[in-house]
Amino acid sequence: MIRVGFSEEEYLRVRGWLVSAIEVNPDKITESQLLDKLRSGDWHLITIENAACVLQCCICEGEKIANILLVGGEKNQSLRSIMKAHSVLCDHLRKMDFAKLVGQPRKEFHAYLKRNGFAEAQNQDFEKELF
Repeated sequence: MIRVGFSEEEYLRVRGWLVSAIEVNPDKITESQLLDKLRSGDWHLITIENAACVLQCCICEGEKIANILLVGGEKNQSLRSIMKAHSVLCDHLRKMDFAKLVGQPRKEFHAYLKRNGFAEAQNQDFEKELF
């Protein structure tokens, strides 16, 4: 089951995963900055049982784009869980009229993303057309 939206309780449940993701994220942010953005609604928390991600939603050249900022999860379970939730997230974004899902994944995600419709774009980004 996918949960969309920030709550203090859900954040506490997934906090450790997101803090670990912050540590390996090339865009250096702090947990305080993360919480400020989540609480203000600038960024969005998406969670499943064993993993969580943070999205930034924007409009670029008239298209709604979801940018994956952080992905983290339960050790030895997160990639498997993320793979299961990927299609559900894409379906959810399509229903909200998003055109693309983009991000700068860690190397261990590259092969999976390519197999699931993502293409390498400029600046180390991967992107997936949702329509």
